[in-house]
Amino acid sequence: MQNNMQFKNIGIAGLGLIGGSFAKAFACKGIKIYGFDLNKSVLLQAVESRIFEGVTDEFEKFIKFPLDLIYICVPVQAAVNFINMLGKASYKKAVTDGCSTKTTILEAAKNNSLYFCGGHPIKGRETSGFINSEADLYNGAKHILTSMGNIELDNALVELHKSINMHVCRMTSDEHDIIFANVSHLPHLISFCLMDTVLNKNKEALSFAGGGFRDFTRIAASDAEMWSDIFMDNKKALLECVENLEKNIIMWKNMIKDDNQKMLRAKIEEVSGERRKL
Repeated sequence: MQNNMQFKNIGIAGLGLIGGSFAKAFACKGIKIYGFDLNKSVLLQAVESRIFEGVTDEFEKFIKFPLDLIYICVPVQAAVNFINMLGKASYKKAVTDGCSTKTTILEAAKNNSLYFCGGHPIKGRETSGFINSEADLYNGAKHILTSMGNIELDNALVELHKSINMHVCRMTSDEHDIIFANVSHLPHLISFCLMDTVLNKNKEALSFAGGGFRDFTRIAASDAEMWSDIFMDNKKALLECVENLEKNIIMWKNMIKDDNQKMLRAKIEEVSGERRKL
């Protein structure tokens, strides 16, 4: 079935790493891009990039741009606030987002009667800001869509993200938040916690940190506002992951404590074999 919905004009709300990279990727496909950000220095960077038809830090001005789609690319709580503002403005055009949790976002979109489909690009890095955004950041990456049942919008978003060489997957918001609590949110929490542990116990040891420690803690350099928002928003699923981890750490601790090298070696072989398959 042919989809007649096209996005010729996209407004990006939030011009950090995620929003800036989408803006640059879509601009490369000939789409006209408009930007919204509350940080005037970021808006200046956006203007200097010469890819935007217009930028503003005023919400009312932004939603009056000739947009076919608003793409919300701000931390979760800020995204909910933005969605509430769209609801108060009785905004009826297409809206999506790039947040790392989905249940709260979809609930807010439903409560505000938005024409909405949730999204999450599975690609990022520990650096942030428009200055670090890249047109090819999402090349070959997965993009998750969480539908609200707006089939034409869903299909149009599939084609939009395929156009920048992303691989689109669909799942419910609950499925999304449980999966990414395990493979994204928990690893970030562990990385922050490891850095905190070493800083509190033996800060001088950091001067001897090699490649393994640097690789493991790379994501501990991530943005504090974004990740504290994610942890709080996905609290239930994340805490279940933490409880599972605590039980597993005790098991590994006991293998060492009990001098059970045979079991320890078998577990390492098991998990390292699975890791090599990724």
